[in-house]
Amino acid sequence: MSIDLKVYDNGDHTCLVWLPGDEQPVPNCRGFIIKRVLNGKQDYLHGAVGFTAAEKLDPTPTTDPSVALQFPIQRFLWWDYYVKPGDKVQYSVVPVVGADKDHTSMGAASPMTSEMAVSGRCSQNISAYFNKGIVASQWVSRELDALAKDPANQNKKIKQLVMEKGNPLREGLSGLLKPQILKLLADAKANNGKIYAALYELNDPELIEALKALGPNCNLILANGAFKDPPDNDENKDVRADLRTNSTVRVYDRIVTKPHFGHNKFVVFCDAGGKPYTVLTGSTNWTSSGLCTQANNGLIINDANVAQDFLDAWNRVHMAGNAYPPTLAVGNSTQKSYQVDGCKITPWFVPTQHAQDLDHARKLINSAKEGILFLFFNPGVFEPDDQPQKWTLLQNILNRHHEENNAYYNPDLYIKGVVNQEIPYLTEEPVKGKKPSASMDPSAPVPHAVAVYTSGIEPPQRLTHDVLVPANIKENFGPWEKELLGASMVNIHSKCIVLDPFGENPVVMTGSHNLGFKASSENDDNLVIVEGNAPLAAAYAVNIIAIYHTYRWNSYVNAHRQDPTMWHGPKDSDQWQASYLKGEQLEDLKFWFGAEPVAVPAVAAAAAGAGAGSTVVTSPGAMPPLPAHRKINSVSTGGSHKRYAGGNHPPVPIPHQKPATTSVKPRNHHTATAGNSHSGKKKK
Repeated sequence: MSIDLKVYDNGDHTCLVWLPGDEQPVPNCRGFIIKRVLNGKQDYLHGAVGFTAAEKLDPTPTTDPSVALQFPIQRFLWWDYYVKPGDKVQYSVVPVVGADKDHTSMGAASPMTSEMAVSGRCSQNISAYFNKGIVASQWVSRELDALAKDPANQNKKIKQLVMEKGNPLREGLSGLLKPQILKLLADAKANNGKIYAALYELNDPELIEALKALGPNCNLILANGAFKDPPDNDENKDVRADLRTNSTVRVYDRIVTKPHFGHNKFVVFCDAGGKPYTVLTGSTNWTSSGLCTQANNGLIINDANVAQDFLDAWNRVHMAGNAYPPTLAVGNSTQKSYQVDGCKITPWFVPTQHAQDLDHARKLINSAKEGILFLFFNPGVFEPDDQPQKWTLLQNILNRHHEENNAYYNPDLYIKGVVNQEIPYLTEEPVKGKKPSASMDPSAPVPHAVAVYTSGIEPPQRLTHDVLVPANIKENFGPWEKELLGASMVNIHSKCIVLDPFGENPVVMTGSHNLGFKASSENDDNLVIVEGNAPLAAAYAVNIIAIYHTYRWNSYVNAHRQDPTMWHGPKDSDQWQASYLKGEQLEDLKFWFGAEPVAVPAVAAAAAGAGAGSTVVTSPGAMPPLPAHRKINSVSTGGSHKRYAGGNHPPVPIPHQKPATTSVKPRNHHTATAGNSHSGKKKK
């Protein structure tokens, strides 16, 4: 029996998905180990948990296959967090077969994949970078174990540790984001370049130091953050005073009033002559928590036209002072699109006059054919059915699974995501055929701050702090846990939507925009929509699904910690495969096989979608040798696993009954260290 394997990379980690060639259980299979060749050296990834409670192994890869065989992975989706940019890596999935756990050997493995170069660069001029953030992961727990044993840390809070330059927890949690931001700033200084930044919050010492080093070449619009009523209406007052007293940075105040927020987080990089060439945007606030404790993303676009568009937006905000004159919304309300690396990039800046930014996004969401993945932070309460122009984009996504009077209904659409919401919600049971009901609304009182969506019709799984906070934080840093679990628990701060990452028109939407009507009509924000860049879409999709599975798995573990009938380790049988290789779990795995890259023209397809009243600018020299929108950074051993092949559609869920499960059991987000799950049950 052959094993088909596909591997994706997003710079931070690789994601592996595999299936038997005939999609049938492997006889006598007790799980899998993963043979890896990293920079020419062979080792094995394993599940870290053995068949008994006493059998545990350090989760780092082992060079001894006989050791790995004792800790098989009982699932078909895995992540490798032991890679870094610049690494060259290959994989082969090896069945662990035998009559029982004490008599196992390596079965017929998948072919070794071709060599993959790990990189955050998605195409010639577009890169995406992610941090790790505090989630309930084995990686965080191990790091906290080491820190807690150091007497110097006994009286410190986590937020103090992540502000210390060079601290290993800070370096690990900030992932690839911090070094990329610092490199951009350092390169600007080295080249006597200028920057134009618009920031919502600023308190990270290392980033402040880098801004100060630029002196008068740093032009900073600094808003007042999450402000309160006067006189406490400036969260950034201390750093504002410090920059004016202890540096020559040019600071421009943006002190807005309720209901507005100066919520941007972008930087335009210009050469010594002031010509823009690069922009950094995404969800990351320039704070230690934004870099380290929240899940965030950064998007870097090296293109003069896109950078100029951001600089024009910077100037509009600068001219507005502390106000929101009509000219600001007027200037933001015309769609402008740019060709970069064979794909179309449309930056939106808000406020707009008539939510043109959301209209553009809704059209794309309603056109998705295969799948939608998402991370949201505070999208807002659900708006009434009869006011679709005010719907959050989350409502539009979930609406794709609702049938009544809905031209965009598609029950086959793969929908997965996580929402971090902090405001109250109404509860009611979902009704089949109706628009997404209040029970789908992510708004929930703390401690139910994070909601995990497995489809557009089943109410989300709401997570308690026992799931959200790593065990070692509770044990070793109790005061910080209490502080974290206060009125503002931010775990997922990333705001991104991915449409059809493996389809003909992959789309990524990200930026500072919270993806709701409030942001569109009242805030300073940006939303970048990238159409046609498959490697970028795959990178964001891999990041989203890892976070999704982290919370699903930890919720499962927490809910069934004392239940002897539920999963607590690998099952000494080949029957663990049954739930994965049928129904919705099989279809979900097949979604990640996608389609193999094909060469198709990118520019014409992107230009055709520009829309009336918009402008399309072609950036000279930006086109790579092959169309970027089909060059996913993935390797595969071959094999075709088409989702819902032959019209095998899932049943439409019946009201008040749980539909067939729509995902495999989640594993650890940051390392391949948690135990395996074989249960096919879905938990709310």
